[in-house]
Amino acid sequence: MESSKRVSNMSSKTKKFKPFSKLMDREGFIFDFIFVCLTFLVVAVMFVTGYSYYKNSNAILVLSEDLIDQINKRVIQNTKNYLFTAVDMTELSSRVAGEGVDSLLSNQSLSSLMIAVLRLHPQLNMFNIGNEQGDFLMQKRMEDGTIATKLIDHATAPKVTWTYRNKNGDVVSTDVVEESYDPRARPWYKGAKQAGKLFWSDVYIFNTGKVPGITASSPVYSGEELKQLKGVFGLDIPLIEISDFLNELRDELKHQKISDSATVYIVNSKDEIVAYPDIKQPMILEGDKFRPRRVSELEMDPPIIPESYNEYKRLKNQTKFNFKVEGKKYIASYIPFPKELEKDWTIGLVVPEKDLIGPIKETNRMNFTISLVILLAAMGLAIILNRLKKALQVRNRFIREIFGKYLSDDIVNSILESPKGLVLGGEKRVVTIMMTDLRGFTSISERLPAESCVGMINVYLDIMTEVILKYHGTIDEFIGDAILVIFGAPIQRDDDAKRAVACALEMQQAMRDVNQKNKELGYPEVQMGIGINTGDIVVGNIGSSKRMKYGVVGSNVNLTSRIESYTVGGQILVSQSTIDSCGPILRIDDQMEVMPKGVKEPITISEIGGIGGEFDVYLPEKEQLKLKKLTKPILVEFIILAGKHASTDTHKAQILSIADREAAVQTSIAIEKLNNLKVSLLNEAGEIVAADMYAKVMGNEEGASTYRINFTSIPQEAKIGLEELLKIHS
Repeated sequence: MESSKRVSNMSSKTKKFKPFSKLMDREGFIFDFIFVCLTFLVVAVMFVTGYSYYKNSNAILVLSEDLIDQINKRVIQNTKNYLFTAVDMTELSSRVAGEGVDSLLSNQSLSSLMIAVLRLHPQLNMFNIGNEQGDFLMQKRMEDGTIATKLIDHATAPKVTWTYRNKNGDVVSTDVVEESYDPRARPWYKGAKQAGKLFWSDVYIFNTGKVPGITASSPVYSGEELKQLKGVFGLDIPLIEISDFLNELRDELKHQKISDSATVYIVNSKDEIVAYPDIKQPMILEGDKFRPRRVSELEMDPPIIPESYNEYKRLKNQTKFNFKVEGKKYIASYIPFPKELEKDWTIGLVVPEKDLIGPIKETNRMNFTISLVILLAAMGLAIILNRLKKALQVRNRFIREIFGKYLSDDIVNSILESPKGLVLGGEKRVVTIMMTDLRGFTSISERLPAESCVGMINVYLDIMTEVILKYHGTIDEFIGDAILVIFGAPIQRDDDAKRAVACALEMQQAMRDVNQKNKELGYPEVQMGIGINTGDIVVGNIGSSKRMKYGVVGSNVNLTSRIESYTVGGQILVSQSTIDSCGPILRIDDQMEVMPKGVKEPITISEIGGIGGEFDVYLPEKEQLKLKKLTKPILVEFIILAGKHASTDTHKAQILSIADREAAVQTSIAIEKLNNLKVSLLNEAGEIVAADMYAKVMGNEEGASTYRINFTSIPQEAKIGLEELLKIHS
């Protein structure tokens, strides 16, 4: 809206930049003003430099607090991102597993899910699940990167079955060994069971890999009120990557010349080191086993970190303080992790004071010299700045116009390459056009409050826009609940048609997210139809000098809209020209011949179910629904819609069979395939019990008088009425 106002408020070239012209007329004043400002700035710098020579050592210490805060935030954010992946995967798995936990021995889908989680998240080491019977299933990442499966049947314990795979995931061998292991006795299982929610184990050393780590576990419940414990999921998370991050952070501080010997580490409430820049430090060998190392056991000379931690404990958890070790001053910070992590961890940061204050003395000496150089260069710099100002005025004018008229990054980048982009007019080129529309949204919007209607559209457009931009589509405009997208303008690529089809397929997949969000917000479920066409259009700046937009015109735009009008929810229909442009990588589920308005001869349109090649996006294969025959037909009346308008003739029909959104209806009149119908349900007395149902004719079902229809929109009250009639007629 603001962009439109900016565009519409622009006048002719002569009037647009009148203020700028006045400024350019006062060029001499600008020159003098800049020169005086620079001279004053240099004198001020010399004065401040001399004064700061004595004062800014303390100021640097104050500024160092900001640096410490930034480091702490980075460590916390990195740790949260790292650990919360396990949290999400564990809790998600526990929610979707349900009753399947009872059958770990034969639950192939659960096993595949766990393997997929490990492959998707390389930082995760081991994925376990045990149930209340004592059965156990584990997916484990081996040292060579392959994933092995460990399976324990409580009925045959202590026998354990190991299944090994190659890097392609194919099973290469199976081994049966004896091992005494009951998941119910393990800390991760008992902890989650007792807590009744996500549970974090203490830090311990993994037997495999000999690295420190923790386990995140989450209980699985079932039953009507989700109170019956079925089992527990557990994910092993090695902490070595957090140590690697701390090491990279230390190197970064060195590279930025902030500190050559700053140390950042993480410690828990048991004084055990969770993560340390040297990955060998967090563990110590005790007897023949490794355990977490305590801070007091760190091997370093002088003992800077142990001394800082002792001071932290002595000061009763003061977060920032100074201390000395062997006569040298250090600055220390100890900040606890946020409570949302549910871990009693603390970030420790120790840095020598000289690293922060030492460079300031050298800097002050250099400032005196630099100030003198700036003073001598002021005249030349003023001239250069004045010339740059002229150039920047032109560019800023240009950018202001552009950003007021265009929303797509591709369009902006294309226009910025040449000032000709601001000229009205366009060019003829071959593009692929996509038109989308929500089925039955007009009927839905009539039943919703205005704010809910807008909310629904915004949810839909927000998710769809993300997909469109991913495939480099240019959104020409939003038309209510419809979207017009161009592939091939302003930037043309060889795979425009393929990207358009892949984008449409992923948009249909994304409708699951749209409807999930709608459900959470209390909105009804919606379905989308998509039409795609490839052909010549005129693309460019359309409008007037006061109001213009980047858009497309031509008969192929209209044809795309006609093709989209033939769709039902979840369907993608494309023209033959798009099929030809994509080649053999498309999965064509159906084809039909239609005669759209404005076309002289019938055309063939195809329903697309997937695209291979580099895109590899597929919708589930559609199977013809088997309709359930009713014991007694349901009476209906309907009118045939022509475009967006309804005819005045009402016709009688009866539903013979039905399943989900499809039905077989019998009527005495002939109906053309792909006709849109407005349907009302009747009771036995011929009275309307539910209205405003919309359907599309998919073809003949059995004989000339029986047609198969697809309900594209069923209001909630009509759905209730239909369910009541089905109880009587089924």
